[in-house]
Amino acid sequence: MQQQQQRPQQPVQPQQPRPQEPVQQPMAQQQKPQQSVQQQQQKAGSPSPSGASNLPAAEVTQKMSKMTVSQWKIPERKKNGTKGRKIELELNHFELTFKKQNFIAIHYDVSFKPDKPRRMFRQIMEAFRRKKYPNNYPAFDGRKNLYSAKELPFGMEVTDTVKVFNDERYIDQEYEVTVKFASRVDMSQLSQYLSGKGQSYQTPQEALQAIDIVLRNPAALSFVGVGRSFFSKPESIIELGEGLELWYGFYQSAILGWKPFLNVDVAHKGFPMGERLLDTLCRYQNCRYDDLRNMKSLDSYVQHDFEKYIKGLKVEYMIPQRSDTKRVYKVNKLMKNSVQQRFIFEKDNKKVEMTVGEYFQREKKCALQFPYLPLVHIGPLNKEFFVPLEMCTIVRGQSVNRKLTPNQTAAMVKNAAKPPDDRKRKIAMALRKANFNNDKCVQEFGIQVSDRFAQVTGRVLDPPVLEYNKQTITPQKGVWRSGRFLQAAQIQNWAIINCDRRTNEGQLQKFGSEMANHGRTLGVTISAAPRIIPFAHMQPNRPNWRQEFSKQLCYLRDNKTEIVIVVIPDQGDIYPMVKQTAELSVGILTQCIKSKTMYKMNPATVGNILLKVNSKLNGLNHKIGGRPKLLASPAMIMGADVTHPSPDQTNIPSVAAVSASHDANGFMYNMMWRLQPAKMEIIEDLQAIVVAQLKYFFQKTRCKPETIYFFRDGVSEGQFNQVLSAELTAIRQACRTLNENYKPGITFLVVQKRHHTRFFPKNDRDKDGKWGNVPAGTIVDTQICHKTETDFYLVSHASIQGTARPTKYHLLWDDNDIDEDDLEELTYSLCHLFTRCTRSVSYPAPTYYAHLAAFRARVYLEGQQTSTN
Repeated sequence: MQQQQQRPQQPVQPQQPRPQEPVQQPMAQQQKPQQSVQQQQQKAGSPSPSGASNLPAAEVTQKMSKMTVSQWKIPERKKNGTKGRKIELELNHFELTFKKQNFIAIHYDVSFKPDKPRRMFRQIMEAFRRKKYPNNYPAFDGRKNLYSAKELPFGMEVTDTVKVFNDERYIDQEYEVTVKFASRVDMSQLSQYLSGKGQSYQTPQEALQAIDIVLRNPAALSFVGVGRSFFSKPESIIELGEGLELWYGFYQSAILGWKPFLNVDVAHKGFPMGERLLDTLCRYQNCRYDDLRNMKSLDSYVQHDFEKYIKGLKVEYMIPQRSDTKRVYKVNKLMKNSVQQRFIFEKDNKKVEMTVGEYFQREKKCALQFPYLPLVHIGPLNKEFFVPLEMCTIVRGQSVNRKLTPNQTAAMVKNAAKPPDDRKRKIAMALRKANFNNDKCVQEFGIQVSDRFAQVTGRVLDPPVLEYNKQTITPQKGVWRSGRFLQAAQIQNWAIINCDRRTNEGQLQKFGSEMANHGRTLGVTISAAPRIIPFAHMQPNRPNWRQEFSKQLCYLRDNKTEIVIVVIPDQGDIYPMVKQTAELSVGILTQCIKSKTMYKMNPATVGNILLKVNSKLNGLNHKIGGRPKLLASPAMIMGADVTHPSPDQTNIPSVAAVSASHDANGFMYNMMWRLQPAKMEIIEDLQAIVVAQLKYFFQKTRCKPETIYFFRDGVSEGQFNQVLSAELTAIRQACRTLNENYKPGITFLVVQKRHHTRFFPKNDRDKDGKWGNVPAGTIVDTQICHKTETDFYLVSHASIQGTARPTKYHLLWDDNDIDEDDLEELTYSLCHLFTRCTRSVSYPAPTYYAHLAAFRARVYLEGQQTSTN
């Protein structure tokens, strides 16, 4: 990543940051840190980076919410783009036809007594429907919303009871259901919106939600629903590792383009395997049942990891040969073993105390086979329901919202990545399984789902010409071979620290020679004899490793070492410690290389490492030849992203990161990041960040940008108005902070990757590569896009595996009156400026850098106590 910050010289001692001068956080450029993690966490009231803005996002949002929508009107589309050759495409969008154009749907609120378990609500409602209004087929969302195509035959409210079999308690259970009129939904809002009378943040949400719920109705009772996806139990088990198995399913969502469509895609998810807890424990302990019988206790780390995995899972408890004892409970935690754990219970009106093992032996006539394994606390937290591990089986098909481990992610990608033709077949199969048009609820609403993939004429944009040293290169199919760097680094003093047991000194010496040899072909002068610190001195398992590592880095820094290559093991948590020590404590550039990369080192890998190293040392790899029209005058290109913790990561803040260019070519970027409250999407400290980025731009170029192009990642349509109001205001106020009359033109685009639209080439001649994807540069800005606003889908990369996912771009604000062709050209060009590879990437370099900056911030924070204050 290219960041033109000065290279680190010495570590900076902790000091109070100045207001309005946010820290320029190092990423790939690795500038010497000016502020420690602890300083990012100052208490409210001090002039911290996260609170430096004169107008916090919350206040901006409050003020902007009082403004009329017309004051934040999204610019209208002038025309569709015209550049590029035409390509015929099929998309996984299926047209929706409404036989009833302008009718009123009735919305009802539903409540249940008892109000648990939620997983049974659909079964309860179906029993209630059959009892109260068997000739009507309303759509239920599984929680509390019911939509009907006509009034149900009971007036404003009805309450009654139904009995449903509870498959966890194994009894018939009675529920009281109340259905109450809530509102009338004017479905004509959809046709009005589609006629071009609505902006993207004015989508008729309630009408669209009603259609979505209606179309989910066919699959809701037959499949396991997770969000907008539905899954069925696989015929064969595909293990993802560490207790999870892969389930295939399909995703569906009603969307509005020039017409209404149903977007259907394949879906994949890891579900806990249905297995005995004994089998799960054997996997963690890497042993067999006989080994468990002989164990007096578990290793502490095994017990910790095992408990972390099963906590919150549903298990089926049953005493052997006693089916009448079968029940399903949720796991709370592990307890002592059955020999140690005592409890008190009542027998013959007397309180009796005994161990759990004695209780099962005497009262249940069941001798435990694994008495020294920990017991499982299941059921209500306030009850002492401790049961043996050997009597519990994980319930198959339960959804868990946990972050996959790296190994599970790799297994998921390997099994889920399918060529376009395979994906298309699975989508068509999912459509047949859902059987929308034969569902009585869908029929009652008069909706027809086409069984044909939508067809659209797209375009393939020409790639930009790339300029190297005395050479121009035109990418072919999203790939090119690097020429000599425009500005190549001169590296005389560098070092290698080996923290990996598998890598030997001979490999490191060979790597040093390969770096020097390959560097010459790219114009980089690099010594073939780096200082090598062998594994014997740097074993990560030593208790004082971090202190020794810091000492070595300090020595290298003081001896003017320009960059340090650190070889790390494939597994383990050493990477965060390397980056924290080098960049936050010592102040020296590092490049980490994993053991497997060093072991399989080849010229292509050496070349990729040199791409990173050259940019970290303020080199310039390449630029866009001829410069895009929109960069003809001084312009600052910004990328912004907010990353949030995964659902199972509690008490962890979100990270906002912003990149900004500071050269005429849009290649060199400066990074900044901030902590902010978890799940907060608006960048809270954007004004202060933009002020600092503008100052840095001026420092490097000696001019002020006349235009600002702001590529904002990760914003959904429902957040458009809120984010635009707050962040556009923050950018403008930042400009006024520097000069009251400074008003650069701002173009604000949202970059969206989290969608399920996929393109399939209609003609074989247009298929690219062995996977048969659409070629890099494929763009669509009609039919599936907004009818009056400027948005488009662009596949800017050549997919290495699976089906290429286009990135969607939506123009929310444009002071610069940009032509669609020029905007699309700039966007596609920026996808060729990512410094780490010689391939076009799937979204513009500035947003890629912002994403990496947020990731690096999380690395800095790993193992640290964090606070957003």
